[in-house]
Amino acid sequence: METSRIYRLTGLPGSLERRLREAQMEAARVWTRCRDLHLDARRNQLPWPTRDDLQRATKGEFALHSQTVQMICHQFLTIVENTRQARRRNQGLRYPYKDKRYHSLYWPAQAVSVECGRVVLPMGRGRASLVLRLDLPAHAGACQLVWNDGYEPHVSIPSVVDQNPPGPARAAVDLGEHSDLEDCPVCQAVSNVTGGTYAPCYNGHARCPGQGWRLR
Repeated sequence: METSRIYRLTGLPGSLERRLREAQMEAARVWTRCRDLHLDARRNQLPWPTRDDLQRATKGEFALHSQTVQMICHQFLTIVENTRQARRRNQGLRYPYKDKRYHSLYWPAQAVSVECGRVVLPMGRGRASLVLRLDLPAHAGACQLVWNDGYEPHVSIPSVVDQNPPGPARAAVDLGEHSDLEDCPVCQAVSNVTGGTYAPCYNGHARCPGQGWRLR
């Protein structure tokens, strides 16, 4: 089990802010490439692109870590599939069609390097890594960098569960209660891709990177 811990970056040097902004714009270009390929297939009644198709189309094309690009592709496809399922109940829902100027960044656990008082996020071969001054647990996992009136790293932290807790009482959660998440394709996709837990957004769903967060 993992939980998502949200941190707030303050006092960033101007050079680092520019790099973060440029990286989010590059991530948006990955998303747009996926959107264009999928839109072209729909318009021309061709087979929809698969994960392998999108990864081949984006491999080595963007100034991001390869696994960051892959995770954006996976998120896109998850949203497409969730939208397809939701359209059975609501034909008014649309597949991804909007342009994005910025997009959240993702790094899987194996790409995140936690050091003393900082976290290092790779940007791909031949490019300097992003170094954030954060005091993270040594066992911190995947990281998602979003904009929410400031930069926020959302970090997955594995939860250590006592297999034999004291006392006879046991607690349970009814996952069926979260119907809002089931009705929001974007929220579902983010949850599936990152495994994270997000604070509620203004429409009552889980907060969605790239849907409500914009640089200003």
